[in-house]
Amino acid sequence: MSQKNNTKIIAIAVLVVLIIAGIGFFLMQQPKQPQPTTPQQPTTPSQQTATTRPKLVIWGRSTFTPPQMYWVEKKVREWAAKNNVDVEITWLSVTDIGKKLIAAVEAGNPPDIVINGHPVAIFAEKGLLIQIDDIIEKLNKSDIYEIKLKECEWSGHYYCLPTMFEATWLHVRWDIVKKANAENLFPLKTLDDFYTAAKVLNQVEPGVYGVGLPLGLNGYDTWWTFLHFWGGYGGGMLTDRSVAGVIMDKEPYRTGLKKAFEIERKIWLEKLTPPDSDQWVDASNNNAYLQGKIAMTMNPASIWYAVMTQNPALAANTKLFLLPVSVDCGDESVFIFKTTKYPDLAKDLVYYLYADKEDYRKGFCEASGLYALPIFKSQMQVISNDWKAGKYPAFGEDPANAVEKIKFMETAAFPLGERTTPSETFREGFTWNEMIQRVVIKGEDPDKVIDEYAAKLREEVKRVYGG
Repeated sequence: MSQKNNTKIIAIAVLVVLIIAGIGFFLMQQPKQPQPTTPQQPTTPSQQTATTRPKLVIWGRSTFTPPQMYWVEKKVREWAAKNNVDVEITWLSVTDIGKKLIAAVEAGNPPDIVINGHPVAIFAEKGLLIQIDDIIEKLNKSDIYEIKLKECEWSGHYYCLPTMFEATWLHVRWDIVKKANAENLFPLKTLDDFYTAAKVLNQVEPGVYGVGLPLGLNGYDTWWTFLHFWGGYGGGMLTDRSVAGVIMDKEPYRTGLKKAFEIERKIWLEKLTPPDSDQWVDASNNNAYLQGKIAMTMNPASIWYAVMTQNPALAANTKLFLLPVSVDCGDESVFIFKTTKYPDLAKDLVYYLYADKEDYRKGFCEASGLYALPIFKSQMQVISNDWKAGKYPAFGEDPANAVEKIKFMETAAFPLGERTTPSETFREGFTWNEMIQRVVIKGEDPDKVIDEYAAKLREEVKRVYGG
């Protein structure tokens, strides 16, 4: 075949290839026709596919008893597996969670859910939280203690659910009490007996102070310890959300506050508490008791949990009693921010945490050594029955009595009994600690200090509520 013919054949072949390629390219550019499908029902959370798998970001406040965090992790991940949801849990310290939550809200990036956290009113009063009235009803509202419901109520709706009662107990070295022949002092009959007991037990064993009284500037313990006396002696902070509701400098509330200053200052001046108490943070009185430096201290039962698990000899010589007036430090709560993309899933998880009340009692409360007491009446009754049967010999009183003696809540304005932005702000910012230190440690005129902080409280109330 001639070279000329070969050239023609090659040219024709190339032309055919180009035509085929052009047709293929044209077809590729045409829109695809949808394939017929069978109509689908809307998916439920448990039917979510991997391509639509949602994610919930959860922040939790770490606790002083690790089993509580283990239980929360277990419950959350159980629920997530059942509902095909991704979860991310971050645990923050007691001193960090409030500050970081406030910063996250200001940055427009809060978590979806907070478990065992605080503050709450600061967010609820700004309309940032989801109402959970339906969850409260599903859990049988009548089974939840009224004092715990009130902590989470604003304008007739509920925006959180507390995780526990965190009742304050007097942890007492019973061996020192017996050595001082002071058994008849306990349980204390009056708040004045707190000072009497501290004096009687002081230096019964050389180097062991009568009481560990938190007086540091940077710790919540300083505030709620003082609250026992401020409220217990008849003082008051706020009666309603108005400037006129500030009563701390009015009689008889002023006198009650001055009596609270007086008992703590006597303990400080008479050296009944360690000399570094004015520097203490939240763990300091716990450590002082564990190290044998103090004969008694006021605290939720996290100290008892530590003693029970770390120092059997000290546990055998420890008894717990309620003060005549008890404070609930259980402001830790579960709440949901409105910014979540999955409000129904978030609410379902919150319900799941509490739905099995027996599991909640065993895994969150009993496993903590009763650091946590249940918010449900039915479960508190179980613990009360167990105590009566001798299950908790270190507790000198029925734990159910703690609820009956609770008159104040750590972050609630009193006698209002509700969490407010001003009461939470003053607690978070250690404003009350400053006031306490100025009178108890520095010896400033209590009337002048009361006037100054009453004015500060009125300014904050006016800023938040107007008027």
